[in-house]
Amino acid sequence: MNSRTPTFGKLSKLAAVLSSALLLSVVTLATAHEAHVHGVGKLDVALDGKTLSLHLDSPLVNLIGFEHAAKSAKDKQAAQDMAKTLRNAATVFVTTPSAECKLSGVQLVSAAIEPALLGEAAAKKPAGHEDHDGHADMDADFSFQCAYPERLQRIDVKLFDAFKGFNSIDVQLVTPKRQGAAKLTPTAASITIQ
Repeated sequence: MNSRTPTFGKLSKLAAVLSSALLLSVVTLATAHEAHVHGVGKLDVALDGKTLSLHLDSPLVNLIGFEHAAKSAKDKQAAQDMAKTLRNAATVFVTTPSAECKLSGVQLVSAAIEPALLGEAAAKKPAGHEDHDGHADMDADFSFQCAYPERLQRIDVKLFDAFKGFNSIDVQLVTPKRQGAAKLTPTAASITIQ
């Protein structure tokens, strides 16, 4: 055997080191993805057939300016105003008009806000959406039915106009024609679909 050729033992150690490094990378990425960063939201966008689905995950502070339970009349009103704006999702996510996308559903969930204040009938408590340090998130799901999904070229995201707490929104996009990622800002708030 050539002295430069690694032995099986050395290959096993190398494989163990590489798999440990890979595992550490995956754990680091998962932790970074779940990070609660004020001013930053995450938006997943998927086009499947005629259904356009959007999922917003954001620190609650980006949307209403606080993350504690809404107990005072002022806080309850802020939560209701936020919910009203998000439930009017066709003005928050403006699609290409010729695609004729119509809002078909909205679901809002936050561990810190009572479902009734969000316009939700069921009393759902999301698991793991309120961190141990008191930070709370909003999970919002929006569904649109598009008569002509092939005409959908872009989505103008009006979250920055509606909620001043956003500095940026990280977008993940999946359509039949492409997959990609983007970062939206107040001055660049459109998602290119095709």
